[in-house]
Amino acid sequence: MPIITIEIFPQEYAKKVEIAKVFTDELSRITGIPKEPISVIFRDLTPEHAATAGVMLAEKYRDMQSK
Repeated sequence: MPIITIEIFPQEYAKKVEIAKVFTDELSRITGIPKEPISVIFRDLTPEHAATAGVMLAEKYRDMQSK
């Protein structure tokens, strides 16, 4: 049973539906695995749980909002 895990900032439900469909369709197409056993799991991130270039995203957003 293939499991696709997507870690992403919170998205609207409709967007998650589209993402799950596209990833499932493409994995099935590329590998030949039927769609039924493919699972997609979303893990919502928040800016307090991620960093780029060593700087927490919460700090980057705070700096952007203050400008």
